Amino acid sequence: MRKLYETTVVINGGLEESFIQETIEKIKNTIVAQGCELKSVLDQGRKELAYPINDTKTGYYVHIEFMSDGTAIKEIERQYRLNESVIRYLTVILDKRMLEMRERVLKYGTPSQTSGDEGTQTDTVAEQAR
Repeated sequence: MRKLYETTVVINGGLEESFIQETIEKIKNTIVAQGCELKSVLDQGRKELAYPINDTKTGYYVHIEFMSDGTAIKEIERQYRLNESVIRYLTVILDKRMLEMRERVLKYGTPSQTSGDEGTQTDTVAEQAR
């Protein structure tokens, strides 16, 4: 059964623009070569990292959504590890809950305060009372 996956890749932001674009094309080609169907590619551009990674202070962020049966993920992530331009990556399944949360964020701007479990809330109200 094919599922919707999202992979977020952080490429070394100190590289030249042409090299970054080549890296993105390699990543997309790797995903397609593994039998996956690309759904969307969201290029977020350069952003400052929260902390330096291998003496790099900026990263180039790309989000890619694709359909896969799951067998390709291991090889795709292996290719990320082999690519020296990729400094971080994360691949997740976009299940029903994730897609619903995304719709709420797009509609209201922030996710709901509860995570679905009774009694689980953020401490923002308690912090504001201090």
